Amino acid sequence: MDKKYHQRIVKDKVFLIETLSVDADFILQHVHQASLITQREYMNLKDISERQNKVINLLDKLIGKGEERCRNFIDLLRKDCILESFPKLTDHAIFDSPVQISQYKIARIPRGICVIINNVNFTTMKERSGSDEDQKYLAKVFRWLGFEVVVHRNKTAAEMKKLLTDLGTTVDGDCFVCCVLSHGEKEGVCGSDGGVVSVDEIREPFTGIYCRSLAGKPKLFFIQACRGEKKQLRVKVQADAPEDEESEMEVDGDDFDITIPADTDFLIARSTTDGHLSYRKPEEGSWFIQSLCRNLEKHCPLGTDIQTILLSVSNEVSSEGINCKQMPVHEVAMRKKLILQPVNH
Repeated sequence: MDKKYHQRIVKDKVFLIETLSVDADFILQHVHQASLITQREYMNLKDISERQNKVINLLDKLIGKGEERCRNFIDLLRKDCILESFPKLTDHAIFDSPVQISQYKIARIPRGICVIINNVNFTTMKERSGSDEDQKYLAKVFRWLGFEVVVHRNKTAAEMKKLLTDLGTTVDGDCFVCCVLSHGEKEGVCGSDGGVVSVDEIREPFTGIYCRSLAGKPKLFFIQACRGEKKQLRVKVQADAPEDEESEMEVDGDDFDITIPADTDFLIARSTTDGHLSYRKPEEGSWFIQSLCRNLEKHCPLGTDIQTILLSVSNEVSSEGINCKQMPVHEVAMRKKLILQPVNH
């Protein structure tokens, strides 16, 4: 839940203590009359002799009662009788309306299509063991979020291009998700034949020029692949707990550049930074995709927006490993918040 009123009181607590302490009994009486505190709480607060301590304890009580009670308290402070007694409140920033960011409308069932391209077997490159675990988890989570999941496996570069081009002409819904799990090179993502598909070729079929049905709607791309062969350098930081032992892992190889598209409503999340390795455990799947799915399961029911969830993913993945490190990145051309609630939630 958004805690904007709670945060506003916390932020301006010093100002409120200074202002309301001028007549602590007056504000306490009105808070009680508005049923923001109980009779017992009112009597206990009233018995406090020091005016400033009385207000401090009152504010702490209100903050502890949650967002709705904090909103009601700020509404109370706007009343004329309160402003007359505490003129310093007039036009103070505590009454400023927070920046309102609209949300994408996600109402249809299914929400849209989640296409997963999972290249595991290649003609000239190593098998991507563990990628099937990523595919299963992605399919499970996005079905739970109300998407129609379509899986394509071991596609050549030409097949990938045709698949995405055809999908751009037929796709519909309130949102579109594309997950690409593959090897890659400097120029882009590899097909099962070793051919390369650029990131522009992946996203372009879904821009407003070619896909009118998704114009103005969120389009999410999650790409699990390395972007080179360099290892992330470690830096020492204070830790709250020791890290787990390193598990055996494999790496994918690719290095490609993604730019924010000219069209709006795109979010492209990548498993690692430019030039660096991305890790995948043969028995468990990749760090990035597994963390993404866990965080979607945890935070989507709470109404957390996708960009905030991705911050949690980045924090989690960057904490993985001992000798090897990884830092996911995401590039955003979104105009609104995207909140995906599970169906029947």
